[in-house]
Amino acid sequence: MENIKELLAQRELYTVTKEATIKDVVFYMAEKGVGLVPIMDSGKLVGVFSERDLVKRVIAKNKNLEKTKVEDVMSTNLVIADVSEANESVLAKMKEANTRHILIIENEKLVGVIAMRDLLELDLSACKLTVEVLNNYIYSK
Repeated sequence: MENIKELLAQRELYTVTKEATIKDVVFYMAEKGVGLVPIMDSGKLVGVFSERDLVKRVIAKNKNLEKTKVEDVMSTNLVIADVSEANESVLAKMKEANTRHILIIENEKLVGVIAMRDLLELDLSACKLTVEVLNNYIYSK
């Protein structure tokens, strides 16, 4: 069964610096096809910016996209899991925080971001494997 570490090994980590403008961040997110980006300051994780932040903290407040820095509107209440945590534990943290994304760290360093759909796909793969094993066991006799 694939785990979080294996899943992240197949992906690139997209981040932006806290000095970036909202316009630059939004174009970057669109280019990379992501709904959330971690915000870094000198290699240290300081926040995240998501589509929800764009709507609630930028558009709804009529902020200037070209002048507003991402550090002024980013979320700083971060939901974090260790890369070695079980899928169920990570999913429980996401549910408790009512979020669709979670930051994954390894040795106190950011290594990736996963979405709820990623965890659901991992669970689905595990279920398919179980069905296949059981099917082979039942019909091999």
